[in-house]
Amino acid sequence: MSKEKETTKPTAIPEVDPTASVEEQIKQAELAAKLMELEIKRQELEAKGIEIQERKYHIQELKAKLADREISEKQVKEDREQQGRTIAQQEATDKYRYTVCTHKKGGLVSPRDQRVLSTGGNAAQYAVLKHQMINGDIWVRCLRCGKTWAPPVEKNFFFDAKGRQVAPVDGEFSKVKFEHAVEDYKRATMFETNNSMSTSVQCRFRIVDAETGKLIDATDLYREGISSTTLR
Repeated sequence: MSKEKETTKPTAIPEVDPTASVEEQIKQAELAAKLMELEIKRQELEAKGIEIQERKYHIQELKAKLADREISEKQVKEDREQQGRTIAQQEATDKYRYTVCTHKKGGLVSPRDQRVLSTGGNAAQYAVLKHQMINGDIWVRCLRCGKTWAPPVEKNFFFDAKGRQVAPVDGEFSKVKFEHAVEDYKRATMFETNNSMSTSVQCRFRIVDAETGKLIDATDLYREGISSTTLR
């Protein structure tokens, strides 16, 4: 059986007997003073013990909070890494689907073979929709694989030493890849299709030149702002 923790009882301070002799009263007073001093020390020790115990509880709470935070941060990191892997896998899948697709109409679909839905048909007409944006640019989207062609933006053609697309400050501009993308876009705008092109209300984008105070064309800024979107 476990013993309960013993608690120190307060020291009883005796009163000085006024009927005793002077010498006896002095002894009683000195004893009372010593006992009072002992009681004060006992209370100080008890207070210190309580303070130490409180600090222990506080440290335990801090450790528990830190452990919860580490678990939360680890989970967030794992979630981000998983999202990154999912996005990279999706991008790889999309690129492959874009590569094998003919972007054309036609083709036979059967319950056993539905590849034509993602690889395109073999007709002369292209299965694309075209839309003229508010700045006049023509965007093209394949109705088979979902690839979207838009005027290439130079800031998206900076790459690091490993060939990964990075921000302009972190890589070098690839003129070859940019020009290839421009040619690919121009070919897409020429795809023959009997689908009618939709259009938006046409606008002109301008900004004020800080040095000259004149209005200058800001179409490139508009293109940069929507470069990460696709037609749906």
